[in-house]
Amino acid sequence: MEELVAVLALTKVAGIPYSKKREIIEGAESVASLFDRPRKIHDRSLKERIASFDAFGSIDAELKNLGKLKADVVTLKDRAYPGQLRQIPEPPLVLYTRGRVPLSNECLAIVGSRKATFEGMHLAERIGETLSSLGITVVSGFARGIDSSAHKGALKGRGKTIAVFGCGLDICYPAENNHLYERIGNDGLMFTEYPPGTKPFPQHFPARNRIIAGLSRGVLVIEATSKSGSLITARLALEYGREVMAAPGRIFDEEYRGANSLIKQGARLIENMEDIITTCFPGLQLKKSEALALEKDEEYIYSLIGFNKMHVDELAEKGSLSVKDVLALLTRLEMKDLVRALPGGFYLRKV
Repeated sequence: MEELVAVLALTKVAGIPYSKKREIIEGAESVASLFDRPRKIHDRSLKERIASFDAFGSIDAELKNLGKLKADVVTLKDRAYPGQLRQIPEPPLVLYTRGRVPLSNECLAIVGSRKATFEGMHLAERIGETLSSLGITVVSGFARGIDSSAHKGALKGRGKTIAVFGCGLDICYPAENNHLYERIGNDGLMFTEYPPGTKPFPQHFPARNRIIAGLSRGVLVIEATSKSGSLITARLALEYGREVMAAPGRIFDEEYRGANSLIKQGARLIENMEDIITTCFPGLQLKKSEALALEKDEEYIYSLIGFNKMHVDELAEKGSLSVKDVLALLTRLEMKDLVRALPGGFYLRKV
């Protein structure tokens, strides 16, 4: 029996706890030998369960489906298994992958609300693009809103992004992300612990979040309500010893309450790209333009804008400047590609 088939079979044997399966996969010289010669197994319960396993036909079908998808399987005993993920308490025994991004890359997760605002999605996309252009792989959960925006931004950079699914690789969920699904399959990497055909059941997504946190040096939360699933990812990241960061938002708006609460509890408040890099990748040097080298008056107006759109009149009032002077500074910031003008006299920070 092939070793891969044996490992897949072991993951499907009922009645064997996760801890025992992990012990066998990491410790046994050959998992296949257990299925080939079950009589030599000393543990009676384990012997009976392995000897009675008869679902090898489903494994053959699974491998054929993976071939059609041009997908691969990485097991916990393989050298290709991501080192960061291996360190968490319960790493997936098997990973199904499709795409081109090396699993050894440095990663940072961006997560947040499915019902994100325009500003939040714009911010996620911009940060994703900048991180990707620096050679950092952006990890997220492929959900609508912040997740999808982070993936799209990364694909604008060097195309380094990993989408972690809560279903099989053959299912595009949500269906509206079909175009993004194809792009990530060709230029990024899809990642799941569930075999082809597995539907996106609700209980899969908290488990998926542990993979997002486990793969990454840190987790950045952009827009999260007090009940957002992205807070689970942040909590797991803390448990795993990863950095947790959050973009601040309006204090009375529910869509920012979760992220603001994380900051209150000690998460790193992120105001610019330099904050992210120095927190998670201190050895990485930003280019001068990426470090946002600004004149003093430009930096002041830029800091007032924050990550939420602001009207020019409000900026003038807060900055104790004339509207004319503020508009001149905003024009300079636009030319440096740092802010974006919106209809109605509003401005939004890009980075």
